[in-house]
Amino acid sequence: MSQVTALATEVSDGPPELATAIRLTDEISARSEEIDQARRVPADIIAKLNSEGLFNVSVPAAFGGAERSALDVLKVIEQLAYADSAVGWSAMIYLTTATTAASLTPDWAAKIYGKGIPSSLTAGATGPTGRGKKVDGGIEVTGRWAWGSGTHHCDWICGGTLVEDGDDIMRFPSGDPMVHVMFFERDQVHLHDNWDPSGLRGTGSVDFEVNKAFVPQDRWTILGGSKRHFDSPLYRVPFFGLFASAVASVPLGIARRAVDDFAELARKKVPMWKKQTINESSLVQLDLGRAEALVEGARRYLFDVMSEMSDKVARNERPTLDDRRQMRLAASHATIACTQAVDIVYNAGGGTSALGTCSLQRHFRDIHTATQHRMVSNQPVQLAGAVRLTNENVPGVAML
Repeated sequence: MSQVTALATEVSDGPPELATAIRLTDEISARSEEIDQARRVPADIIAKLNSEGLFNVSVPAAFGGAERSALDVLKVIEQLAYADSAVGWSAMIYLTTATTAASLTPDWAAKIYGKGIPSSLTAGATGPTGRGKKVDGGIEVTGRWAWGSGTHHCDWICGGTLVEDGDDIMRFPSGDPMVHVMFFERDQVHLHDNWDPSGLRGTGSVDFEVNKAFVPQDRWTILGGSKRHFDSPLYRVPFFGLFASAVASVPLGIARRAVDDFAELARKKVPMWKKQTINESSLVQLDLGRAEALVEGARRYLFDVMSEMSDKVARNERPTLDDRRQMRLAASHATIACTQAVDIVYNAGGGTSALGTCSLQRHFRDIHTATQHRMVSNQPVQLAGAVRLTNENVPGVAML
């Protein structure tokens, strides 16, 4: 199947938002250098994508959201990452955070997500580095969180919080900490200017902080503990598996773009002392084939697993531990395989790849930065292997 035919099939099978993302790809890509230099996606780009409904795909239909399937969410993220890594990463954060609307009380979900298009934008960090104490009418929170991707453009910002309970913290009956994901109004949050990484520079993933911020009763969800108030297939997909798959969709987009960019470079580059472009080299041809196979294999594994999961929850079947294990394996594998593919084409490009004017150097930096996200690291791979080789009582299994 040709790339053109494959793209046409993808659009016909995908949501309308995917066609929109494809239509806007060149416009977004033309500003990649600007995004990189600014260390955040410019507000007008976010506003344009929001007005086009691209951040509405995971919002409940009850609030005017598109409420697409989990697989459709991944496809939109992947295409935006193909256009620009930081735009794709920001979209990944907005779309996954929006799925928490299903676990908020209907009143708070309506207040936060009930704008329609353009959507309210929410982002934050679930890591429980905030501390809360119960006060009249809610919880008072103080804390600082890292990795606040996309928060500059948000209406609401979330932070994982451990809540005091006497001399201890609130816990589940199992003894595990009860992590409250608090929703803070934008003016309650201070954003630090401390994001200066090697890759994914345009994501604006700064630290953010609150000091004695009051969160009214129920303006939070509890990871693994809140009841779903909107029970559709998208929200039945296990959260950590969906989140990891969404993170992995960004490396998929980056790697697809790197392979395409290298193919274009190979048709033009004539090495010193040579007369032919490098696309005539059998070694270069081998490298391109290897890279493309890695990306396509990873993509099909990830998307097939998510499609099977979506079908299963649509039938009201409960995901098994092995279902969840496969989701995490597919997400981490996609990230690892796509990184290998980018490394191949980066090295095949020779010295040209390292030049600031060559997109391959940015793809190389971006994808290696993405590998450091804990949701797609080797840790879930090890945990998935441990579960299969031992039993379900492996420490950390709840994170699958």
